[in-house]
Amino acid sequence: MSERTRILLVGAAVGAAIGLVAALVATENKEARARLEESGATLSTPSATEWIRFGVAAVALLRSFADIMSPKTR
Repeated sequence: MSERTRILLVGAAVGAAIGLVAALVATENKEARARLEESGATLSTPSATEWIRFGVAAVALLRSFADIMSPKTR
């Protein structure tokens, strides 16, 4: 197996795992939100600043992962 193929397979597996975790978190969040709404609790939505912080954190995480995966020269 060529190195390019191996890298693509690892990337696909990591992407699938991250997608699965994100789906599980979203599903649990939706179920928890439904339970809270049934109990009469008030829910707040994320502000624009919080979404921007989340986006910056996601980009930083991806950059860290790319740095770990990039070949190092001595």
